[in-house]
Amino acid sequence: WYQRRVREAVVSTQSTGSSGINAEYGQVDFGTLLTPTTAANPPQVDWDHVPADPQKKYSLILYSPDCSNCNLHWWQTNISPGDDVTNDVTQLHDYIPPVPLKGTGFYRYVLLLLRQDSDLLGVVPVDRLSKLPELIAEHSLSPVGIAFFQAAWDESVGRILAEKLGADEKQFIAERPKLSSEFYAEELFLRKEWEMKTDFM
Repeated sequence: WYQRRVREAVVSTQSTGSSGINAEYGQVDFGTLLTPTTAANPPQVDWDHVPADPQKKYSLILYSPDCSNCNLHWWQTNISPGDDVTNDVTQLHDYIPPVPLKGTGFYRYVLLLLRQDSDLLGVVPVDRLSKLPELIAEHSLSPVGIAFFQAAWDESVGRILAEKLGADEKQFIAERPKLSSEFYAEELFLRKEWEMKTDFM
């Protein structure tokens, strides 16, 4: 259900032959709950098992359909099969960690591997608030791999907003009583985060 809702939110085109890509932040796999601190640096990405055309180039995009101040978190282009996606490629947009705002719950994040019709050379960086379906259509990209995770606010968000986006976290804060459902969601997140940490010990 969760993966279907993410696909509906970010990809409007029909794709065939899509499969999962392996991505992780340190020892934390995608498909789980993360904090911005855990995701401070770009993930390690393994897509060796994704059927790839050696004559084609690929793009890797990290996108959030929920973030109001930054949808496009990362865009690596002109990737050839076997390349190190964090070093051996053209970076169109540098990496920005998740920035879910305080008191707004969990944000969805999707890492997409997309096949390019041609090299994306000389492409002007786009607005970080650009919608993914529009980028896919504009640059003739075809999704071939996907991975998911969710993230919630922690103390690093204010620093990330200031350093990466030149924004003050205070401008997004609205004082209001916290709902009981938010207390429950935060407690559940902290419990799951602790369970994941103890699993690695």
